[in-house]
This record gives sequence, C-alpha cells and structure tokens, in this order.
Amino acid sequence: MLFLAGCATQMPPEKSADVTAVPTQLTPAEAKSYRDALRSVESGDARKAINSLKKLSQAHSGQAGIWLNLAIAYYHGGDLDEAETALARAQGLNSRIPEAHNLAGLIAVDRGDYPAAEKHYQTALKLNKNFADAFYNLALLYDIFHQDVKRAIDAYQGYLKLLDQEDKTTAAWVEELKLTLKRRGEG
Repeated sequence: MLFLAGCATQMPPEKSADVTAVPTQLTPAEAKSYRDALRSVESGDARKAINSLKKLSQAHSGQAGIWLNLAIAYYHGGDLDEAETALARAQGLNSRIPEAHNLAGLIAVDRGDYPAAEKHYQTALKLNKNFADAFYNLALLYDIFHQDVKRAIDAYQGYLKLLDQEDKTTAAWVEELKLTLKRRGEG
C-alpha cells in the first residue's frame, strides 16, 4: 500500500505495487505458498509473507516476480533496506517490470528522494501506459511534494481514466485543484 498522505480534505485511497502472477516453474505446493504469501501482504501480515517469499526466492532465485513480491512485503513491513535489496535482485533479473519501478518510486519518496521517485514513476508509465497506480503515485508526488498543481491534475486525470469504477474522492480533489489554478489565474 502507498504510504503517502494526501493534502485533500479526505485521504485518497492507498495504491500499491503488485505482481500477482504465479511463476510457472513452481510446484503446486510452492504455488500455494506463493499465493498465501501475497494474501498475507494484502491482509497486513508482511512478516508471514516475508518468511514464505524468502524460502521461495532461495529455491527460485531466477524468478523476478518472487523477488519483487519479497521487496513489496519488506516495504509493507517497514524495512526499506531489505526492500531495496530484494528489489535490486528483481530488477537485475528483469528491468522492465513496471511494478518494480513503481515500488522503487515509493521507496524513493520514503527516503525523501523526490527526483528519483519521479523518474521511477515515469519509467513505470513508459513500460505500461495503463498503470493506474503509477499515475496516482506520480500525481501525489506532484501535488504534495512538488506543489505542481498542473502536473498533478494531469497525472490524477490519467489515473481516473484508467479506473473500472469511479473514484469520487480523487475526482473531487481534481476539481478542487482546477479551482486553485483558476483562482491563481492559471486555469
């Protein structure tokens, strides 16, 4: 889940990096362990997920998805150093995973490296122009940390266009941002 706080009256929904496809080379028992680990992350039990994913990463060290999900579990557990280490392994195996760049952006934000975060979110979007979470995270970056309302609006709109269901909170926030531009004489 994303750990950025919004400036809106209400908090925007959290967004996260996620790779849920089960690697094809896993045994049925390993595939179950993998799916259970992903469910553990989603339910907030990162420690349980880390234990399972560490075992799987040792047995299948060439599977970028396992390393990425281990990085996600570490991130959710608050261990940025281990998250970066696992993420580096994932990206060393496959540098073209948009979710990996999205996670790298989240880690960069947590470390206060906003230029790196922007670069990672933009790379994620170059790799997958329909990656709603990367648009959302980029929007938050522009909105909160760069105070760049125009670019924030563009990124929020990119996010909103990709949703299957309406996000009324974010849509209302975009309207507030547009009013801010109008009040400044920029909109």
